[in-house]
Amino acid sequence: MVSRIIVGESGGPTPVIDWEVAGIIDAAQKAGLEVYGMINGLEGLLNANIAGNIVDLSDMDPMEFVFNGPGAGLKTTRIKPTDEQYGKMAANLRELGVDGVVYIGGNDSADQLLGLTRETDVAAIHAIKTVDNDLPATHHCPGWGSASLYNATALKNVHNDFSSYRVKANFPADGGVRQGWAIAPVIVYQVMGRKAGWLAQAAAFARVDPKGDMVPDAPPQVIMCKENLFEKQAFLDLVDCCLSELGEAVIVVQEDLTEKETGKSIAEVYGTEVIRDAHGNIQHGRATSFSPAVFLSQIVASELKVESVPGTVKDCTLNPQHIQRSCMMSDVDASEAYRVGCASVEAMVAGETKKSVVLQRDGAITRTGLTDLSNIAGKERQVPAHYINGMEGPTQEFVDEFIYTIGGPVALPQYSKMKFRPVAVPEAIEKDPYVTEP
Repeated sequence: MVSRIIVGESGGPTPVIDWEVAGIIDAAQKAGLEVYGMINGLEGLLNANIAGNIVDLSDMDPMEFVFNGPGAGLKTTRIKPTDEQYGKMAANLRELGVDGVVYIGGNDSADQLLGLTRETDVAAIHAIKTVDNDLPATHHCPGWGSASLYNATALKNVHNDFSSYRVKANFPADGGVRQGWAIAPVIVYQVMGRKAGWLAQAAAFARVDPKGDMVPDAPPQVIMCKENLFEKQAFLDLVDCCLSELGEAVIVVQEDLTEKETGKSIAEVYGTEVIRDAHGNIQHGRATSFSPAVFLSQIVASELKVESVPGTVKDCTLNPQHIQRSCMMSDVDASEAYRVGCASVEAMVAGETKKSVVLQRDGAITRTGLTDLSNIAGKERQVPAHYINGMEGPTQEFVDEFIYTIGGPVALPQYSKMKFRPVAVPEAIEKDPYVTEP
């Protein structure tokens, strides 16, 4: 039976990561357990000699963690420990009198917790979280719904803004005049997601009406994700089609794609230098990182020639990076995160160890469940093929299954269609149009 547990956070923060900590503290207090916190996760435990790296949370109001703003209240880490470091952490746990560890994180964090269990027999429970939503053995992950809500809202709003630049004009053609786009706006919006396109597909929540049905031709019209191998010409052809039909295009791309021809990351194929972190992941969002959004914008601007756009393709490249996981919270996501935190302690009190707390969906009901830690550690899950309709994005089935995580379609702004009734063009004006030279 555990009596003193320690909790830590690892990897990228999510908008609801501290709701998990709050759930852990709440459940621990109800069970009569002491609760310590490790600042900067296992890195703080490794350096436990530094005053303030281990803190006492036992008497804290759990709500202090849910009203402290974005980020990880206990701070975070991306350490990849060595065997020697695991040994030191285990020794520090013994000296601290800790007999249970709850670690909040994704697949790398689960792998680290599994590594720690090779050096100590303390109870170990992993509480899942990641905005990437790429963990196996769970329906979805805390954090993903909130980041998805931000991206879908941002896309709806930035499209309303940038599409204002769309201009139709008259152009010379074979001795006559033809109409075409003088300015055709193209937005390329990059979302997080190293290994799987869950956030990219969820960006299509921006398309839904208040009933949750996807509206044809609504943005984003193109979604590029890891699950669809990248073919440059096929991508350009689809953007050509969008510009020809709509005079605009909104493109979503995740932070890494795999090129079909080589099987390599497009960062390796088209970038100048590939930088990896301690876990071997290609780094994104740094000053020297390869940006898929910038790359796609560049080839649209330099290689795409659209007959219906004699004028200019006006591009806008957006990479919200950390903003997408720090600016908006889904109430559903927060509630589920709190439940995951509570379930982590409840599992430990029940005698469980080397387990991950996951979310299971049964019809309209979501419950917490347990899976072996080894089923999560170092593993990832891509979006199943039946949820993806090629580069056009997700199927309606995907929307129906997952939109509840953002709070449903009503969590998104819904705007007027602004359909104007055109004034009849006088004959004199029709016969004497102003012609723009391309």
